[in-house]
Amino acid sequence: MSPEEREPSADELLAMAYADGELGAAARRDFEARLANEPALVREVAEHLRLDVLARSAAGPEPADFEWKRLSQDTLQRGGLGLGWTLLLVGALALLAWTGWTVAVSDLDLAAKLALAAVGLGVVLVGGFTLRARLATLHLDPYRDIER
Repeated sequence: MSPEEREPSADELLAMAYADGELGAAARRDFEARLANEPALVREVAEHLRLDVLARSAAGPEPADFEWKRLSQDTLQRGGLGLGWTLLLVGALALLAWTGWTVAVSDLDLAAKLALAAVGLGVVLVGGFTLRARLATLHLDPYRDIER
């Protein structure tokens, strides 16, 4: 029997099921514990995930794909989205600044002012660091260069 004709091993079947999201919670936990200690198993899962991405990228374009491409090249669409994002960002920053000023000059006690300031700063930090992480990992995204 040639290597192409052999039956997959139990580990290969588990790796396929894991890559396809078909393992139950307990089996997934057990398998992930093994992944932490078995580099060959990690490579097997990575290969199945890579094949999954390749298979999906090999599919022919669907009608919606043509429309998305047309819209992405449309000047009005691109300009409208750019203007919309700019207005959203400027408006959010202005609203945040106005809220900060209103709270600062209000009659609220210091504890309430500090709590509101902490919430505002938390929103800014979470948003900023989320954007930073996304930009830092964008080049690692396996779907970034995939076109249907």
